Amino acid sequence: MKIVLCQEGFRAIEEMLQGLLPDGEVVACSPENISTVGKDAEVLIPAMTPLADAELSLPKLRLVQQFGAGLDTVDIPTASRHDVYVANVPAAGTGNAESVAEVAVMLMLTLARQFPKAQQNIRDGKLSVPTGLSLKGRTALIVGYGGIGREVARRLGGFEMTVHAVSRSGPKNTEAEKSIPVDAHSTQAGLHDLLPQADFVILAAPLNDDTRGLIGSTEFALMKPAAFIINVARGGVIDYEALLVALRSGQIMGAGLDVFWQEPVNPNDQIFAYNVIGTPHIAGATDLSFKGIAARVAENIRSVGRGEAPNNCVNIQDL
Repeated sequence: MKIVLCQEGFRAIEEMLQGLLPDGEVVACSPENISTVGKDAEVLIPAMTPLADAELSLPKLRLVQQFGAGLDTVDIPTASRHDVYVANVPAAGTGNAESVAEVAVMLMLTLARQFPKAQQNIRDGKLSVPTGLSLKGRTALIVGYGGIGREVARRLGGFEMTVHAVSRSGPKNTEAEKSIPVDAHSTQAGLHDLLPQADFVILAAPLNDDTRGLIGSTEFALMKPAAFIINVARGGVIDYEALLVALRSGQIMGAGLDVFWQEPVNPNDQIFAYNVIGTPHIAGATDLSFKGIAARVAENIRSVGRGEAPNNCVNIQDL
């Protein structure tokens, strides 16, 4: 079975999958070469590459399997029309949610303690400045309370923060949610009520029609001028122009972004003229996360090889 990773530069993932699937052939290619390299592929792993009709109509293709959770670049209805399974790996339980949560906290601390300025002060020979902000006693609002959101909440409890959450359907009272209590949990309809209370707004929601541009000019106007926004979800959850205006006008204090609207992000993007800390979509890129996800991906590929449906298939009802 030939498995094509639709983006180059992920050698660790290639090697992990090849080790787990010794009878298969795992190769990587640039997005523009998918149709050529993948002409005999049975599995495509999109990474962050858009997959539309040209790729999804490859003659032997049976499965589009994401190495992670995000499927916003895959045309799922077109895949269904070609009888191709589309599956992902939820963040919870693989180490991915935990890894992404760590970066969310890192971005919060980096902004709160003015880490870039502190580094500059080392070079300038300055002592005991800048004065930072403590997380203790402040309020965090987590938007998107799935596996990643819960792991962010778990960690913020240790900082003695007040933690609020917003999710599409509100509290589900599952054992997973009960194990990580928050001070308030609302449906998405309650977002505007909770935003004015937040010192940090952490975005951990999937990108879909309901969340695209979820944080825009109206939402920024509701936030405290001293608030920070953290995005470990997808770039499109924030309206770019609205964020730019909010930063330029001092409507918010700053932003920590692991994801962007175009990736890789242009290092000269005007957004970096303001108090913005960026990382290149690496929140889930850890040894723990890759190992856990690779095991789930390999399991699904083996299932399809046996003629079975993969786990967590998002279009199973349409096939």
